[in-house]
Amino acid sequence: MKVCLAQINTTPGDFSGNWARIRAGIVQAKAEGCDAVVFPELAIPGYLSQDLMYHEHFLAGNTHVLNDVIALSGEPGFETLHIVVGYLEANHAAGKPFFNSAAVICGGVQVANHRKLLLPFYDVFDEQRYFEPGQSLTVFELGGVQIGIAICEDLWNDKGEDHYAYQNNPLARYREAGVDGIFSLNSSPYVHGKLSQRLSAIGSGLGDMTLIYVNQWGGQDELVFDGQSLVVENEQLLHISSQVNNDEYAVVTCLNSQEKSGPFSNSRPKSIALYDLLVLSLKDYANKSGFDQIVLASSGGIDSALVAQIACDAVGAQQVHAIRMPSIYSATASSEDAKTLHANLGCWDYEVPIEHQTVVEALNQNFAANQSQNNLVTRTFSDGAYNGIADQNMQARLRDLYVMHFSNAFGAMPLSTGNKTESACGYYTHFDMNFSFAPIKDLYKRQVFELAREKVCIPQAILMKPPSAELAPNQTDEESLLPYAILDPLVQAYIEDYINQFDAFSAWVAGSLARQDAISLDAAVLNQWLQSPDAVERYSTLIRLIASMEFKRRQTCPGPKVSKVAFGMGRRIPIVKKFS
Repeated sequence: MKVCLAQINTTPGDFSGNWARIRAGIVQAKAEGCDAVVFPELAIPGYLSQDLMYHEHFLAGNTHVLNDVIALSGEPGFETLHIVVGYLEANHAAGKPFFNSAAVICGGVQVANHRKLLLPFYDVFDEQRYFEPGQSLTVFELGGVQIGIAICEDLWNDKGEDHYAYQNNPLARYREAGVDGIFSLNSSPYVHGKLSQRLSAIGSGLGDMTLIYVNQWGGQDELVFDGQSLVVENEQLLHISSQVNNDEYAVVTCLNSQEKSGPFSNSRPKSIALYDLLVLSLKDYANKSGFDQIVLASSGGIDSALVAQIACDAVGAQQVHAIRMPSIYSATASSEDAKTLHANLGCWDYEVPIEHQTVVEALNQNFAANQSQNNLVTRTFSDGAYNGIADQNMQARLRDLYVMHFSNAFGAMPLSTGNKTESACGYYTHFDMNFSFAPIKDLYKRQVFELAREKVCIPQAILMKPPSAELAPNQTDEESLLPYAILDPLVQAYIEDYINQFDAFSAWVAGSLARQDAISLDAAVLNQWLQSPDAVERYSTLIRLIASMEFKRRQTCPGPKVSKVAFGMGRRIPIVKKFS
């Protein structure tokens, strides 16, 4: 049997665009003489469509495309091709308003329908908000074999690590029913280590069944989908996709096929590179939002250097506008390093010096015009309680203002350049992360260094200098906070594994290092600090700081989720609270 794995990039509500990609897959499958073509989960309306689904015209657009697929399947030459496509089905009975469904279409008729059985309600997923769960397995005959349908979570009865165990196991039920193969429609976003998790789940539950697994690819808001559609048969990995730049309509011969590769149990297919997914996420966010130009503040530091590199790879260097904005505290070398970076990348370079002291003086003079002793400004000055850090932060606010002016005046999408470790500690001024998109928002500092070191365009001087906001003389990030070798794992343990006690953190570090997990820039520095006399108190201070910064993080722009728990739609923490 020849099956076409239609790995496409969908957009919520783009019915004409999604239909064009679906139609291309159907035409390709027909040209290749395929018996079936399988598309991703909710391919017709796009995933995640969220509350758009409540709009009457949205459901109508979805139904119109479904009817177009049915009509095409009845045209001459297409009559024997089985088309399996994800769509939004209205629920006309009691319960939630929709089903997350897959239609099996052949010869101008919908011959079968599958409603997703297991609805995820954890991390970024809230499908129980919209969908009523299906109740039945779906089995149909194709080429003399029995095919079952699964939609994404239907395969993954493996959520012990997420405290989300299912009583129902559709995969086991299909196996008990004697099904020969599973067509699985997926919209499974990337998370670090996700491919190995998928393969582990498949290897433990598939048995003698053949799995045709089709996943979408592309960026969608805070999610990035890594594709990696695959076919497993007789414990052999027959095919896995490595394409994340274009729609792919791979044709695989399977189900009673003699074609085999190495043993599935020992296979270690290579995951899509993290950097490539960051580029993809930004490219899709810009293109799908209607932007072809990008602007960012470029300081000569490692974060903005990596973001500039990602931007150039995403939309092309000639569409990237990098602005150097030195102040009186900026090192001359920093501006020169940024200038060299821009020349290496081939992007546009601008220099707009900022002068913040006269701005602060003028503001404070105007604020101090009211001389009443009950006035906040008067009392603050007289008590000596004026916060001088605000003067330093004015530099960052002016930079934000200039970037936003460029964006507004010339039509370029502004990028934020903050990373996850800084965001956790609130180590940015309130507007720094309020632009359109933050490509490295979910990267720890160690990951920023790792990716930057791989890029020949980033000058060595940028890689070697101590990270600094340069808002005061001789300022460095690590003096203000902790060395990143310590801070990265502290943040990771707190955010991803909810660890907030020093002893538990020490045990977490020991376990992570024993497994050789990459958690720190320097494990020796981390272990030495854990033994230091002030480590317990310093740890508690940092945990309280991270907890108190939720109000700032809530106002940051989106960025691609690549870790188990990211700041954004999958992390639900109150802003006002008395708990850290």
